[in-house]
Order: sequence, then structure tokens, then C-alpha cells
Amino acid sequence: MPPRRTFKVTLAYDGAAFHGFARQPDRVTVEGVLLEALAPFTTFVSVAGRTDRGVSATGQVVSFHTRARVELEDLRAAIDRAAPDALVTRYVEEVPRWFHAAFSAVGRVYVYFVDTDVDATRVDRMLCVLAGRRDFSAFARDTRPGQQTVRHLWWARARRDRRRLRVDLAADGFLRRQVRVLTATALAGVEAGAPDDHLLSVAATRDRLASAPALPPEGLYLERILY
Repeated sequence: MPPRRTFKVTLAYDGAAFHGFARQPDRVTVEGVLLEALAPFTTFVSVAGRTDRGVSATGQVVSFHTRARVELEDLRAAIDRAAPDALVTRYVEEVPRWFHAAFSAVGRVYVYFVDTDVDATRVDRMLCVLAGRRDFSAFARDTRPGQQTVRHLWWARARRDRRRLRVDLAADGFLRRQVRVLTATALAGVEAGAPDDHLLSVAATRDRLASAPALPPEGLYLERILY
């Protein structure tokens, strides 16, 4: 029997073409398309970070094991044929057997683009002070009972990108919808004339009612996974 091999695949995809990452019956999802494309080689993929419907990715990572005799280019070709207008393979690598797309990751980087005239410098100042290790439950949605809600936010910045506001966030992990709620709360705070420590005050409440409703998923990108 051929030895078991582990592959790591870095993907980019257009979130508008899929009903999220996770496989769903009668829905076109990233996982569903991948598993169909990789059916000759595997029946299961691990993913670094599941994305919601409408969320895009430029550096999503999946991994899987196989005993099939297959070349890297065969895997790339199989995936790239699956949804050529919406899903593309950026890198395919053979990695050590212990590698796992999610459990081996140490951090994730997201970017959110939003059309707004809000002062980017004010948004940046409000986001910067939030960096650090703290409970982000006030900015989370749909967390599971007993789920750990403390995360280490490494950096959170905002700047003007042509006519759009660009928000960059990196952390050891993110809660469900955290990026979209956090960005929305920062924008609302600036528009209301709140002080630069507004997000710190909201975080301290651990109350979801203290934060703004999540922004739409369109405009959110999983930029890369850190290992």
C-alpha cells in the first residue's frame, strides 16, 4: 500500500459564488466543490477558517491526506477545473504528515473593504488601541455555549484605499462575525464622535447589545493564514 501523504492547498475564491465554505445539501459551497474535485484522492479536507456566505478569500488553506499516487500539478489542475470563474489554486505543497490546516495555524489575517466617507485616521486610532489579549464576546455573534471568547488581536489598522476604507486585522483567532461587527462598531463610534478608547469600553461590557450590527459579508476577505 502506498504511504499516506499530506497536502496543503492555498486557495482564493469569490464569496459571491458560494453559500459559504462548509458543505450543505443542495447548495454550492467551497467545500462541496473541493471534495467533488478531489474525489479521486480524498473524501475529507480540513480548513483553516470557515467563511460565511459572501465572504471571499485570497489565502484560505485546506489540507488533506491521501494514499493516491498523485503529482502536485494533478491536484492543482483538478481544483482549477472545478469552478474556474470563482475558485483558483494559489499553491499546492506536500507537507509533513502531522500538518493540519486549522490546528497548525497560529494566526489569521482579514481585510474588510467598505464604501464610506468616515475619517480613516479616526477609525485607525480607535482600532489601534484595541490590540492585545482580551475578551471579544461583545463583538461576537452565534458563539457556542461555553466557547472560549478571549483572543489576542495582534493588530487592527484602517486606511483609505482609493474611495474605500480598508480595515486590516490579525489575531490568533477570530470569533463568528467578529471582524464585521468590530468594523461596524468602529464606524458607528467615529460617526457619533466617540473617544479613541470607545472599542475598549465596548469590549469591557462583554455585551453584544453594546456593539453595532454586523456589516454585510461582501467586502470581507480572508487574506492569509499564518503558520
